[in-house]
Amino acid sequence: MPTPQQLEIAAHSLIAVLGLWLGLTVFTRSRALASRVFTLLSLGLVVWSAAIILQRLSISPSAVHAGRSIEEMAAALIVPATAHLSLAIATEGHPTIGRRRAIAVLYVMSVLLALPGIFTDRAIQVAEPNFALGPVPGVLLGWAWNLYRLGTLSIGAVWLLQAYRATHAPDPRRRQLEVTLATVLVAAVGGAIRFLPILGDTDPWIGISLVALAMILAAAAVLPAGVFFAPEVAGKAFWASLGLGLGLFLLVGAMVAVDTASRKLLGLDLPLLTAMALVVTIALYEPVATWLRTRFRDRSPGAMARERLMRALGQPALTAQGADAGIQPALNRLARALDLAGAVVARPDGSVAASTGVMPDAVDPPPTALIAEDELVGELRVGPTRSGRPLTQRDEELVRLSAVYLAAALRTGEREDRQAEALNDLSQDRAQLDSTASTLHVALLQRASAQPGLHVFALGSLRVERGDERIMRWGGEKAGSRQAQALFAFLLDRGERGIAKDEALELIWPDTEFERADLAFHRTLGGLRHTLEPNGRGGRQLIRFYNDRYRLDPGVIDWSDVSAFLARLDQARATSDGEEARRLLEAARALYRGDYLDDCPFYGDSAHVEDRRQALRGRCVDLLLALGESYENSGDRVSAAAAYRDALAMTDDCPPAEAGLRRLAQQA
Repeated sequence: MPTPQQLEIAAHSLIAVLGLWLGLTVFTRSRALASRVFTLLSLGLVVWSAAIILQRLSISPSAVHAGRSIEEMAAALIVPATAHLSLAIATEGHPTIGRRRAIAVLYVMSVLLALPGIFTDRAIQVAEPNFALGPVPGVLLGWAWNLYRLGTLSIGAVWLLQAYRATHAPDPRRRQLEVTLATVLVAAVGGAIRFLPILGDTDPWIGISLVALAMILAAAAVLPAGVFFAPEVAGKAFWASLGLGLGLFLLVGAMVAVDTASRKLLGLDLPLLTAMALVVTIALYEPVATWLRTRFRDRSPGAMARERLMRALGQPALTAQGADAGIQPALNRLARALDLAGAVVARPDGSVAASTGVMPDAVDPPPTALIAEDELVGELRVGPTRSGRPLTQRDEELVRLSAVYLAAALRTGEREDRQAEALNDLSQDRAQLDSTASTLHVALLQRASAQPGLHVFALGSLRVERGDERIMRWGGEKAGSRQAQALFAFLLDRGERGIAKDEALELIWPDTEFERADLAFHRTLGGLRHTLEPNGRGGRQLIRFYNDRYRLDPGVIDWSDVSAFLARLDQARATSDGEEARRLLEAARALYRGDYLDDCPFYGDSAHVEDRRQALRGRCVDLLLALGESYENSGDRVSAAAAYRDALAMTDDCPPAEAGLRRLAQQA
C-alpha cells in the first residue's frame, strides 16, 4: 500500500504534468486575458509542485532550502492568480478598473506576506516555528495569512457565481462558468486543507489530491467546455498536442535506446547509430506526418483548402476558425448583455446564420440591416427584453455596434468561403497540370519510337495519311468506319475545346436509344483510338478525356492542309516582294481543293462545321482577289481573269471580282 508521502508526490506529479501541458497549450493558442492568467496560474502550480517534490526527494540540504523558498513564492502567486483568473473569466476579459486594482493589491499583499518564508526559515504560519512581527505573535499572523488566502479564493468564487447567475439555460457560457466555478471551489477546498491546521503533517496528500482533481477539471474547462476557445478548436489542440507529445516522447526514447544499444552491444563511444537514426527521422518526418494527418484528420479538398487559407492569413494552424465562427458567440453576448428573450442573424436568402433564445418577430421591432462594403449581407432581429423594459438609447447603440461586427463577420466569412473554393479549384488545376506534365513526359519519351504522324487533308474531301499510306478503314471490328471518321473530324475541328459525349451522340446517333448510343459511342471511340495508335497501346494518350470532354492530342497530326493554307496566307501578307507573294498565294490556292470537310460523313453536313467552313471559304476568296489584283498589276490578264472567275464561282456576290473582270474587259 502506498505511503502518504508517495501519494503526495504522485498528486504533485500529476499537477505538474497537467499544469505544464494545459498552460503551454493555452498560452500558444490564445492571447486573451483569461488565457494569459491561466498560463500564469498553471506554471505557478508547476513550480509549486516541482519545489515540493524536490524537498521530499532531495538529500541535499541546500536544494531542500531552495525548494522551500520557491514553494513559498509560488504559493503566494497561486492564490491571487486564482482570483485573477476567476475575474477574467467572469468579466470575459474586461474587468472594471476597481476590480483590476483589487487584483493588483492582492498580488502585492501575497508577495509581502510570503517574504519571511522566502528569505528566512520562519514563514508566516500557525504552527511553530513561525514568523512574529514585534509584539504581534506569530500565531496571529499565521491566522491572518490563512484568512487572507481564504478570502481571496472566496472573492474569485463570488465573481464567478455572479456571472453564472447572469446567464440563462440556453447560453453555452453557462456551462463554461459551471466548470470553472467547480474547478475553483475544488481547488480552494484542497488549498485550504493544505494550509489550514485541519489535518496532521502526515496527511498532506488529501488536500493535494483535491488540487490535482481541480487540475483535471481545468482540463475539462480548457478542452470540452471551450473556456478559452471553441470546443471543436480545443479538441483539435488536445489531440494535436497529445499526439505531438507522445511522438516526441517516443522519439527521445528511441534515441536513448539506440545510443545505449550502440554503446553496450557494439562498444562504440561515438554516437554513430544515434546520428544515423536522427538522419532517418529527419528524412521521414514530413511524409510520415503527412500520412498521419491524412489518416486521422479531415483531409477533404475543401478542408485542405481552408487550412491553407488560414495559414496564408497568419492564423494558428490548430485554433484557426473562419471569420463567421464568431457570429454565434457575439449574438449570445448581445442577448446576455441586453437580457433579450431571443435574437437571430439571417442571411439575405432567409437562412439563419445564428440564433439564440426565442425567435423574435420579423416586424416588431424592425430588423437592423447588416451592410458591409455597401453590400447587404443579412439582417439582425432582436426580440424584447425578458423583463419587458424597452431598449434604451445606449442599448440601441450596442445593437448598432453588434450589427457592424456581424455584417463584417458575414462578409469576411463569405469571402473566405470563396477564397477557399478558389484554392480548391486551383489545387485541382495544379493536379491537372501535374497530370498533363506527366502525359507530356511520357509523350516525349515515346516520340522516338512512335508511329509516323498523320497528314490530314481537310480542304475538300477528308483524307488522312500515315506515312505514304492512306487510312481507309476507321474504327475496329465492332465500330462503324463512317461513325469513327465523323468522330475524328469532330475532334479535329474542335481542337483543344474538345467535345462532350452528348454532342457526339446527338450528331452521329440522333435517333438511337441512349443506352445503345452510349455503347456505340464507346465502341467507336475505342476503334478510333486503335486506328490512331495501331501498335497496341490503345491510343488513350491520343484522345484524352478530362473535365468531361474528349480532346484529340495535337501531336498526333504532323501536317494539315488547313494549317499550311493559313500559314501561306500569313507569309504572303508579311512579304514585300510581289513575286514571292504570288508564289505563296498560288501555293495556298493549290491546297484549297474544296470546302472544308466537304463530304465527311455526318459531320460534313452538320451545323457544327459551317462557321469554320465559311471562314476558310472567305479566306480563299480573299486569296483569289489578291492574286487577281497582283496578276492584273503585273500585266498578266489571263491569270488575273482566271483568279477573278474562280472567286465568283465560290460566292454568289463578289463585287471586287466583277469589277476586276470589267477592268480587264476594258483593257482588251
